[in-house]
Amino acid sequence: MNTRALHFTKLYWKIFLGFWLTTMLVLLGTNLVTHLLDLGPGEHFAPQQQDRPDSGAARMLRYAARAAINHTEAEVAAQVHQVPSWAMRYLYIVNEDGEDLLERRIPERVSLMMERLSPHTPYQRVRLDDTTLFGRLLVLSDGKVLRMVATSNPEDSTVLWHLYIWNFLPVFLAAVLISGTICFCLARYLTRPIQTLKKATRRIAGGDLSVRVVPEFKGHHNEIAELGHDFDHMITRLQEAMAEQKRLIKDVSHELRSPLMRLQFALGLAQQRSNGNVDEELNRIKEAADYLNDIISDILSLPISENESWDLNDVVDLKALLETLLDAYQAQAEKKQVSLCLDCIHESLVSTHGNSLVGVFENLINNALRYTEPNTTIQVQVEQQGSYQIVHVCDSGPGLAEDQLESIFKPFFRSDEARTRANGGYGLGLTIAQRTVSLHGGKISASNRPEGGLCVSVTLPIGSFE
Repeated sequence: MNTRALHFTKLYWKIFLGFWLTTMLVLLGTNLVTHLLDLGPGEHFAPQQQDRPDSGAARMLRYAARAAINHTEAEVAAQVHQVPSWAMRYLYIVNEDGEDLLERRIPERVSLMMERLSPHTPYQRVRLDDTTLFGRLLVLSDGKVLRMVATSNPEDSTVLWHLYIWNFLPVFLAAVLISGTICFCLARYLTRPIQTLKKATRRIAGGDLSVRVVPEFKGHHNEIAELGHDFDHMITRLQEAMAEQKRLIKDVSHELRSPLMRLQFALGLAQQRSNGNVDEELNRIKEAADYLNDIISDILSLPISENESWDLNDVVDLKALLETLLDAYQAQAEKKQVSLCLDCIHESLVSTHGNSLVGVFENLINNALRYTEPNTTIQVQVEQQGSYQIVHVCDSGPGLAEDQLESIFKPFFRSDEARTRANGGYGLGLTIAQRTVSLHGGKISASNRPEGGLCVSVTLPIGSFE
């Protein structure tokens, strides 16, 4: 995902649409209140306020008077010709010559209303049959006189709404463009540093502790920039702590290896001098020492940095490797009355680093033998999917809770502590196996079998033949 695409996220749209819609609602609400309450310049001094309860004809007359005041007759005529014809159906504007500015025939009742208007009575309201007429006399800026008459009609409120929309639409479109541009820039300004932090967090989660965000906030002196400085400081401390932890593990492993070698040497001498009296006990000690030596060797063989990788300089046939391992575990399987079954009918080559995959599959087969039920079968299957070889090691044991299927690859995790101690597990085997598979460019996962038991799957890229 590029930087440009990062701007258009859920947070971006929430900020952008939130500000934009708020601006539009305020604009619409203000105009609606102004329209419904008929607010405007000189509203509190207009003598015709007493007509507010009547129809919209009085409001149309006031709108026309406001638009015409301080203009000449020619300017008023030009304005009237720009108004839609449907808005002028019930409004007549007559000049001093008695001619309607739109050159329409003046109805008789409108003519009677015109005659009532004079400088002494510039505003009139007359009820004729079922129609109310409102009249207004205006003296324009050029000294000429206009008479305006609005007639009430059941449709005049609709006309007012149409006229409101027609007049407000250009203002609304301009507000949409201006506020939209401002909100766009504001949302982009607010979300850019957040997206920078989000991208950095994902890189850190992927193991890259070299990422820093302060250069992205150069020139900023706000709370977000301060957060960026704190973020970088936290990553620096985390990087130092992890490096120290890894160095400690390596140092401890080296320190353990020296006494372990002396222990193995002394154990060899003890076996030579025991004359067979305590061979069984010494063999158990030797197995524990060898197991501890293998764990230390695996820890020392792992790269210190998460970003380092192994050079996959060899190719191994999974079929041959698994056949050899299953033969080695055959005696242990027979002792538990368990059958070992390999399903792999073709050569399966994968790239590897030395014999590192041996420990992975030894651990999986050993775990399967440890937890499977007697008189069952451990199935080892190899299949090819695209450019990957997948090895499934499935037992018939108790399986795991769904929330533990990922946790078993964490260091020192024990799904059943009493059982694990009894069986001699230390919670490191699957962790090392996952790290080894990851360094091969593959992945390892666990799932419960529908018929019961656990199935661990190892996915590895097909080996290169160059």
